[in-house]
Amino acid sequence: MTLIAEETVQERAEAVKHHRRTRPELVLALIKRDGDLCAYCSRDFSVRERTIDHVHPQSRAKEDGWTYEEMWDLSNLVISCKPCNAKKGDRVLLEDGTIPSRKERTFRYRRDKRAQRAEICTSCTAGRNLGPDEVCASCGSGPMPERFPRWAKMSAPDCDHEAFWCWACSIGIIDRAGATNMILMSYEAEEDGLIP
Repeated sequence: MTLIAEETVQERAEAVKHHRRTRPELVLALIKRDGDLCAYCSRDFSVRERTIDHVHPQSRAKEDGWTYEEMWDLSNLVISCKPCNAKKGDRVLLEDGTIPSRKERTFRYRRDKRAQRAEICTSCTAGRNLGPDEVCASCGSGPMPERFPRWAKMSAPDCDHEAFWCWACSIGIIDRAGATNMILMSYEAEEDGLIP
């Protein structure tokens, strides 16, 4: 039975350069000091693979100005199983010696956002294709209170830029009235017979 996975040629060369023990020698020294149990979950290594963990992570130790010898000193090393070592990562242990939990992710994937949306009606496109007083026969929803409803879209030469809109209105080349004025103008346009 092997004590631990062998070092790579590069790792061994760096260890020789700094007069550090080999990994199997380190593991034997740590077993002699702590016993053959994981430092974090206290399980034996009958099934799990042993790894050497730096109590104070190497990445942080380098930032804090530690030397190679200080990072690889036995006082900064423990034996841990692979899952616990991966769980700890480059985090510093809590005061009670336990591994801190990871922060909840605040980033939300697009698929997570979409999963919370209501299903969109295909006949009225969630009210976007409805006129001011229309109700969708499929889903029963009313018109969307948006600034550029599809029923009021016109070609640029035919657009009055008030009750109706065109591409120039939508990108701000021509200023439009506010949403309240637009609704009032759409009712006036309906009364004048411009909208069915």
